[in-house]
Amino acid sequence: MTPTIISKEQLPLNNKLRKPRVEKMHRDHINSSIEQLKCLLAPEFLKQQPDSKLEKADILEMTLNFLLFTCCQSRLLQMCPKMR
Repeated sequence: MTPTIISKEQLPLNNKLRKPRVEKMHRDHINSSIEQLKCLLAPEFLKQQPDSKLEKADILEMTLNFLLFTCCQSRLLQMCPKMR
């Protein structure tokens, strides 16, 4: 097989065509992960604000709050064994 020779003119065009596709894959991956978090957090969120739409930033903020609460709670249980 003979090696394919790519001219300098073709290379940037190929990258320009590929970049939007790669960016879309990244966005789809992020959106999929946020949707999974939304499914995990939805029952808790509906208790607080039943008529509100979950925005991506809200989902991320609720996840962060949950993780911080869980972390603090486990540290508190380690420090105060009588609370178990």
